[in-house]
Amino acid sequence: MEILNKIDASGIQTLDLRSYKPVENDFILFDIVPFLIEDFLLQEKAFRSEMANINWTQFTGKDVVITCSNDAIVPLWAYVLISSLLAPHVSIVVYAVTENHINLLWIERVRKIEFSSFINQKVVLKANSSLPEEILVLATSQLIKYVKTLMWGEAGSPLMIYKRK
Repeated sequence: MEILNKIDASGIQTLDLRSYKPVENDFILFDIVPFLIEDFLLQEKAFRSEMANINWTQFTGKDVVITCSNDAIVPLWAYVLISSLLAPHVSIVVYAVTENHINLLWIERVRKIEFSSFINQKVVLKANSSLPEEILVLATSQLIKYVKTLMWGEAGSPLMIYKRK
C-alpha cells in the first residue's frame, strides 16, 4: 500500500518569507561617523577627499546600509554622494537608522522576489509571529496579482485569504 502525501498532491506552494530575512553577515553597515571631524562635523573638502580614497569595489555584490550611528547633523548631499559611489557596485544600498536596517533590507529582498513564478498557483504564506507586518503586506500585495489562491498558515491546514474568481 502506497502512502499518499495529500499536501504534495494538493499542488500548494509554500512561501516562507523568513528565508529572505537578512542576517548580520549578509550586509555591510557603512557608518558615516568615522568620516566626520570629531565624530560630529562634516567638512566638505576633507569628506570628499576621504570618499575619493575609498576602494568602492570592496562592496561589489553586497547589500549596504548607510547609517549615522550618532546624533550628528549630516547634510543630505553627503548621503547622496555615498550612495552614488556605492550604487554601481552593490546589490542594494539603503539608508537606515540602526534599529530598522534589517527590516529595510528585508523589504528590498521581498521586492526582488519573482512573484510571476506563482501565476495561477495555490500559495500559502507560511505563518510565523516574527514576520513584520510590512513584509506580509508587501508580499500579499504582490502575490494577489498572480496567484489563483492565497492562504495563510501551514500547507496542511491553511486559512483562506484570497481566491481569484
